Amino acid sequence: MIDVHVHVGIPQAMLYHEFGSLWADFFRYADIPVSISGETNKQILDRGTLLGIDESCLPLKVYLGHVDSLLSECTHIFVPRVVQYHRNFLFCAKFAGLPDVVRNTFRLSPEQIISPNVEYKSSVNQLQSLYTTCQAIGLSAVPGYLAYRRALKSWRADVPGDSGSSTPKIAVIGHSYLLKDAFFCGNIMNFLASRGVKVITPNHVARKVLYDEAKVFEPDIYWQLSAKIAGAAHYFCRQPDIAGIIMVSSFGCGPDSLVNEYVEHHVFKKSDKPYIIINIDEHMGSAGLITRIEAFWDLVEWRQKY
Repeated sequence: MIDVHVHVGIPQAMLYHEFGSLWADFFRYADIPVSISGETNKQILDRGTLLGIDESCLPLKVYLGHVDSLLSECTHIFVPRVVQYHRNFLFCAKFAGLPDVVRNTFRLSPEQIISPNVEYKSSVNQLQSLYTTCQAIGLSAVPGYLAYRRALKSWRADVPGDSGSSTPKIAVIGHSYLLKDAFFCGNIMNFLASRGVKVITPNHVARKVLYDEAKVFEPDIYWQLSAKIAGAAHYFCRQPDIAGIIMVSSFGCGPDSLVNEYVEHHVFKKSDKPYIIINIDEHMGSAGLITRIEAFWDLVEWRQKY
């Protein structure tokens, strides 16, 4: 029997931008009240920066700010423990330890955290994760399974695609929790839109294609999200309609600091496409960012003419 007082909160940060609609729809289809923290703003960023330790990466600080915004109205926080989803790659350790970080930061009881284990992509693991989630909120197995199947069907159908336009495009590469966060990348996307540029991101390409592209970097790159970025770089550099590439990463991210150098050396410098690497931190102002993007766009236009 469902606890009538259950109200689940889902932080709109980190892996929410990969699987968020699946998680949110599951709770809605199961008739569980659910709240999403909403878009990142300065208040969330500042609060997360205060809560996180100095060594925390920017995405983790932002995540803590989103959790903090949910605590006043939610009884449970949904924080999955993601270790592995693709059999050939692993997630960064921050995803595996995220439930512990949240619980210790906010002094929450284990019952207040819903943290199913996602260790690998298999039917058995999915059912185990579903059972853990249902048990935490007092939801019985059958309605929980039906809600999950319905949510999974919607999530799989919600895949953005490339319109196939023949006009030149700019590929913007980076983690989805940066590219889909308007607070961090809104200025980039808005500037390109103001110039009539069509933007393509890794989310416009099938996941299987990106991971197949990343196989050429094995075993050097073994983090899953890093492999997705490297695969996207490898793929976009070979597309004739891609006029330039913008790579966005976050300050303090260990995998990014290595992968950026690796991709620049092994992919970008071997390509004839203009590129720029943007590192975002909590102190970056919009003026300096736009100045760099404007200079990059001037180079792209010049290359298009000559």
